[in-house]
Amino acid sequence: MARKKYMAIHTFNSDEMKKAFFRGLHKSELTDFEWRDGYIFEKCQCTGTWVGDDDFFFCQWESENEEDVLKALTSKGMDKYIFTALYPIDMHIDIRNLTGKVPYGPIFYLDDEYNPEN
Repeated sequence: MARKKYMAIHTFNSDEMKKAFFRGLHKSELTDFEWRDGYIFEKCQCTGTWVGDDDFFFCQWESENEEDVLKALTSKGMDKYIFTALYPIDMHIDIRNLTGKVPYGPIFYLDDEYNPEN
């Protein structure tokens, strides 16, 4: 089965868990390459992350299904800190990685007038 892309919205379980998650992180010498390598799993991979100082942050994953992402996060102990909601990505445009292909897939044919299957 082919891997699909998912957007993960991670919400901290509590203010205490948020503080614990970030505690000491500013002293880390982990490179972005090492971070990437730490999030490659047999059945899924995290391909991007966006973190601010809010009570949530985002990650992009590639996986055959949502369960494999949740299992991967649990294996890293992340479920101690965060709750994760996963949403399939039907269209992804990244201006640093353009392909010249038309990005609009079946999800954009919700109106019967434009649905080629009707």
